[in-house]
Amino acid sequence: MVKKTGNPARSGIGAADKVADILAVVCAHAEGVSLTVIARTLGLDAALVHRYLNSLTAAHLLHRDPRSKLVAPGPALLAARQAAEGHYTRQSAEFVAALHGLHQQLQETLSVLRWTPAGPHSVWVRDSPDTLALTYRLGAVLPLLSTASGQICLAFAPPDEVRPLVDRELPRRRAELGPQFNRWRVQELAAEVRKRRLARGRNFLHRVSAISAPLFDAERRFWGVLTTLGPSGRFPYGWRGEAARGLQAFSGGYLVPDHFDHGLGAGLPPGPG
Repeated sequence: MVKKTGNPARSGIGAADKVADILAVVCAHAEGVSLTVIARTLGLDAALVHRYLNSLTAAHLLHRDPRSKLVAPGPALLAARQAAEGHYTRQSAEFVAALHGLHQQLQETLSVLRWTPAGPHSVWVRDSPDTLALTYRLGAVLPLLSTASGQICLAFAPPDEVRPLVDRELPRRRAELGPQFNRWRVQELAAEVRKRRLARGRNFLHRVSAISAPLFDAERRFWGVLTTLGPSGRFPYGWRGEAARGLQAFSGGYLVPDHFDHGLGAGLPPGPG
């Protein structure tokens, strides 16, 4: 049972205390933990814990595996841990400084997304001077087939991790684009992205355009995605524009340091398949 402190400053926010205690129990079990264990550890009613888990999962603070029902840290919680813990090595500080330099050069929203078997998760975002109407949140999980970031993952992520996500997204994407968008077209799209080492996309609903490039770790393994995006009316969308050249130069010149994502590795949410 978790001890409760006698601090009167905390006595009036019991719900916040319970959230903090639940998150602490989940973070202590990197392999995942059951609702029953959480309730028993905290001395709480299982039905109450169930309601908290539903809310925390909807907020992406927790992830609940659909098969095992085990609870693990979610993308928003991982992103918060990244922000709190991830920049304490010299290499990480240099990497972040380079990101800030690119952000100042492009004057557009810039984001870093980490690849996981559940899809690309946003772990670092810097807004443009004229903030986009479309909110780009830490912890956001992006689709593979309809975003520039996702297309980079489609091309460079491990095929056995990509396949179940494509299986899930393809029927909806075909409904949007027509029957010509089939598995052959998905393969062609991945080959085009690998050749260019860039992807680009437009969200016509929100009038946002984006360009993305792959990021690799110190072992030259695919790590994630660097994306810049802005209002379509003025965003430099061309393959040889400033945004594309800036991302390509960064992708080729910087490897993601080991400790940039310190605290993420042990708790990555499992894939859906």
